[in-house]
Amino acid sequence: MTARAIIIGMVILYVLATAFLGLYTKKFSKSSDKYMTGGKAFGPFIIGVLMMSEFIGTGSTIGTAQTAFSRGISASWNLITLAFAFALFAYTLAIKFHERGEYTISGAISKTYGNGARTITSVIMIYALSVVNVSMYAGGAATLSAIIHVPHAMAAIVVGVVTVVYVTLGGMFAVAYTNLIHAFFKYLGLILAVSFGLTAAGGFSGLSLQLKPAMFDWTGISWPTIIAWTIANIGSIFSTQYIIQAVCSTNDDANAKKASIYAGVFVIPVGIMAALIGMTASILFPNIVSSEAFPMLTTLMNPFLAGLVISGLIAAVFGTVAASTIGAAALLLKDFYTPLFNKEGSDNKSLRFSRVATIVMGLLPIPFAIFTPEILNTIFFARALRTTIAVIVVLMFYFPRFSSGIGAALGMVFAVITTTFWFLAGNPFGIDNIYIAAVASLIVMGIDHFWRKNKTVVHEERSNENNGHQYKVQ
Repeated sequence: MTARAIIIGMVILYVLATAFLGLYTKKFSKSSDKYMTGGKAFGPFIIGVLMMSEFIGTGSTIGTAQTAFSRGISASWNLITLAFAFALFAYTLAIKFHERGEYTISGAISKTYGNGARTITSVIMIYALSVVNVSMYAGGAATLSAIIHVPHAMAAIVVGVVTVVYVTLGGMFAVAYTNLIHAFFKYLGLILAVSFGLTAAGGFSGLSLQLKPAMFDWTGISWPTIIAWTIANIGSIFSTQYIIQAVCSTNDDANAKKASIYAGVFVIPVGIMAALIGMTASILFPNIVSSEAFPMLTTLMNPFLAGLVISGLIAAVFGTVAASTIGAAALLLKDFYTPLFNKEGSDNKSLRFSRVATIVMGLLPIPFAIFTPEILNTIFFARALRTTIAVIVVLMFYFPRFSSGIGAALGMVFAVITTTFWFLAGNPFGIDNIYIAAVASLIVMGIDHFWRKNKTVVHEERSNENNGHQYKVQ
């Protein structure tokens, strides 16, 4: 049996095992609530793994290795800053979201800013999660095409269809159980790849001798980029639909906090290992396309070990796509289908729609994955979009009277439009689109705040003048 046949066989076996597990979990998802939250059946450790798993897809593994291929160890800040964001979330918003009892980010926002802001939030989040899936399918396609020579488009279709099948059947239970397996294989694949890569490159001493000193500069990616990544990661953690669903799946406030801390701890080694993989690949395969840095390491490995690593890369795709897809389906159910077409609250209709929405949101990004730009940039664009919502979330909990519902809705719309154009324009003037996302909504909400304040002052002055006039007449 050839090495290629062994690798393909192991990947197929892994895909089938994942699909069958999703089929098995169908019996646990008999209601729309259990489909979307798992019925609060998971402890903080498992929830922490699930929260971490959503953020270590191909954007964080292949994407980090791709950036480290040319920029070195500083690419790991992509995930180190994510760990900081999880810790900050644990001590600020995790408990607040759990207390609010809404498993959709838009539902939580609507309690402060109304249904208009709810609808805008939902649309933005669905847009952001779709962008995430585009980058995931692109990463999965890059993996399969580099290793087993499957055409790029076919690979994206396979990843999308398999994920849609098991998430559609089992809902949050399927995502939870399969993502635990995915997380294990992700970690195993990273450990094997970095161990083999370092050995082939002569260890850490070999890296230091063969790479330029700049590759070991922890700030080589530049401080503005590190700060931008930090803002984007905080924004994405504070506002990602799947994170809110995961936190609401814990039994109490204390476990919601613990789960967030666990997620932060688990994610740090991923960033460092992925960066080292990219650095070793730059020595072993100096002439390859940077996006193939991680996958190409497996071509020098024993086929059985390579099969495990590639299964881990596929797991990275499945885990994030599953989380994003179930999150988008939850938003469509709660914010559009139920209020418009299921006012009577039929759970059978909600469960049926949840599965249809999962299919649509899982398959929709596939065509766009063929044309996606650099993976890590696309991931951070998606996080920038979620940062626009995170600004609203922070104000909602800590400064609820800063702006009106109209100001919040207009702020998000303005921020998403300007952020998207800024990203497509290639970040003009060297200003990252993440900064635009963080500031744009604040500008609009600030204008709304001072306009309402001035309007109140004018109204009070006119009221006082009228009262004075009445007094003189009397």
